[in-house]
Amino acid sequence: MKKMMLFVLTLFLCFSVFGGSAFAKTAAAETATEMTAEELYQAGKSAKDAGDYEKALEYLQSAANLGYAEAIKEIGNLYSEGLGVEQDAMKAIEYYQRAADLGNTNAINNLGNCYINGFGVEQNYDRAVKYFTLAMERGVPNALFALGDCCYEGKGLEKDLDKARNGTGKPLRPDMSWMRKTGHT
Repeated sequence: MKKMMLFVLTLFLCFSVFGGSAFAKTAAAETATEMTAEELYQAGKSAKDAGDYEKALEYLQSAANLGYAEAIKEIGNLYSEGLGVEQDAMKAIEYYQRAADLGNTNAINNLGNCYINGFGVEQNYDRAVKYFTLAMERGVPNALFALGDCCYEGKGLEKDLDKARNGTGKPLRPDMSWMRKTGHT
């Protein structure tokens, strides 16, 4: 009887230590397969915001495997920032490019940032301007500001302070004086 109790107790402990975590991962994987790409992406973003980067990557990768461009871009951000993974500029660019190829406008803008800063690629202002212009044409506000900075600093565009402010018909460098007047700087 004691041997039987010892055997059952040993099985219980083994399951608790080894089998329980495997069961939990299996249950999580099964739950993930029942979720849509958007739900997986949202779960990944929530996990990232909570600082659980391992779980974030798990959910985002599942959404990316379904071709969800925003999740692919977000994985690029994890690699760019080194959150839950070793920082790897080349992997970040690879994910940004995949997302950009699927039409993700923020990934296009991120590629522009990589080229303007020489992050993982040789610094190339002309290529940065190309990406920022494409992102701006697709409605990314940050791309508009980046182009204004390029024009203001003469990086990839002719230095033209009027154009950087508003000479193109579109405010590349918006008037932020209201922030100084209201104490928001």
